[in-house]
Amino acid sequence: MKILISGYGRMGKEIAQKATELGHEIVGVYNREEDWDSDPQALQICDVVIDFSRPLAAPGNIRRCLVAGKPIVTGTTGWYDHLPELTMLCEKTNGAVFYAPNFSLGVNIFLEAAERLAQALNNFAYEASIKEIHHIHKADAPSGTAIALAARVISQMDKYNEWQIVLSGKADEGKLPITAVREGEVTGYHELTFRSSNDIIRLSHEALDRSGFVMGALTAAKWLLNRRGFFTMKDMLRD
Repeated sequence: MKILISGYGRMGKEIAQKATELGHEIVGVYNREEDWDSDPQALQICDVVIDFSRPLAAPGNIRRCLVAGKPIVTGTTGWYDHLPELTMLCEKTNGAVFYAPNFSLGVNIFLEAAERLAQALNNFAYEASIKEIHHIHKADAPSGTAIALAARVISQMDKYNEWQIVLSGKADEGKLPITAVREGEVTGYHELTFRSSNDIIRLSHEALDRSGFVMGALTAAKWLLNRRGFFTMKDMLRD
């Protein structure tokens, strides 16, 4: 594939390195908003864009790709309030977007397990909570994966209707508490806890390095070629 990298932080650099090792070609790197205008040729000649930029930049990057007729895979989080608008633009342009809060296969299996566990405990007296830990460089909190995890739990448990980020203590009535911690160089840790008066059930996932995210993003990019629509990891794993 001819790949354009959008966002040249830690993930962007690792994706570029792994893609090159696998025989793909990096035709350009856009690390600032003005790069899209100063180097338009890279967008024109690429097969797919892989975006790990910033929450404020991601919606504009997706729009540019859709207008240019280029598929885009994005692992950037914190922009999902723009989903309705961008979904409509995707349909209008017959474009292709693949977004995921986390491209790790293990994390997505973890999310499936969490949803089933929440369903099993719905009629019992368990209180759920989520804790996530990431490195100090991560821009958004809670993480996109934590939000996706909360959505899975909320969809299966009648006592919750939305999530709430908390520093300590309990969340408001009907809200699922999420604690977000930023420390050191932690790649990513997510923990779902169900607590009753009798016991505690914990389900957790810890990323040891970024290689799983990198391979997931490259796999998604290859899968997205010649497809049209808005897709997630569920679509690819089901396929």
